[in-house]
Amino acid sequence: MKAVFKKYFDKIMSFRSGSEPAAESGCLVDYSVYVMSRREKEKYTAMAAGGLFIIAFVFFQNVWIAALFSLGGLFGPGCMVRELIKKRKKELSLQFKDALYALSSALGSGRSVESAFRAALNDLRIIYPDDNAYIITEFSYICRRIELNEPVEKALADFGRRSQIEDIINFADVIAICMRTGGNLVSVVKNTSGAISGKIEVEQEIELILAGRRYEQKVLNVMPLVFIGLVNFGGSGYTDPLYSSLAGYLLMALSLGILAASYLFSKRIMDIKV
Repeated sequence: MKAVFKKYFDKIMSFRSGSEPAAESGCLVDYSVYVMSRREKEKYTAMAAGGLFIIAFVFFQNVWIAALFSLGGLFGPGCMVRELIKKRKKELSLQFKDALYALSSALGSGRSVESAFRAALNDLRIIYPDDNAYIITEFSYICRRIELNEPVEKALADFGRRSQIEDIINFADVIAICMRTGGNLVSVVKNTSGAISGKIEVEQEIELILAGRRYEQKVLNVMPLVFIGLVNFGGSGYTDPLYSSLAGYLLMALSLGILAASYLFSKRIMDIKV
């Protein structure tokens, strides 16, 4: 019977998908992959194309040039996929911090590693009652593999491989080394959990500090577009010379390029790694 269950779970592990939560799709998530549905692709393409059309029309006052810029909307789904993957990994990282606290508490009470994971899962179900939560799905799967007599370090290594999150990979490596060398697992796990949890808390504090700055960044990036739009549509021909010669169009193209570069540069500044 165990062999049948083991074969079933190995088959699940070999299926890679990221378009929906694991509990809904019937498989475990590869957190570095997000496969959009057709409807999502159409939605994000339309949103990106519409946004680019409006921006180009405000700058160039020409429908054909704006239509040409709107073709860039085809790259919208690809850009959105990266943002969705980043958001999903951040959510998993925060959930993993709670899992470390639960696991450290269970080990501190004298439980074995295998029993500690089961106790941690019960504690996590209180924090995350939704069974579709990523950490609930992952810890449930780890507990099932433990019941099939698979080494816990192997299950954690697989979790780290699919998540591609440095903290989870490091934790899995620490557990594997400690299990092989026969070290004081409880002490090592508690120290590692404290270090990783502290790092995640620092990241949260940085995100909180930068929240206001990100809002200011968005306002400053939109203001030039609003200002040009107001001047073009309410300036009584004040900007007409810019749209009557090639030099004027080149100047507006340069302005748009500077605005795009400033947006990318400010976004890169705000992306602080811990």
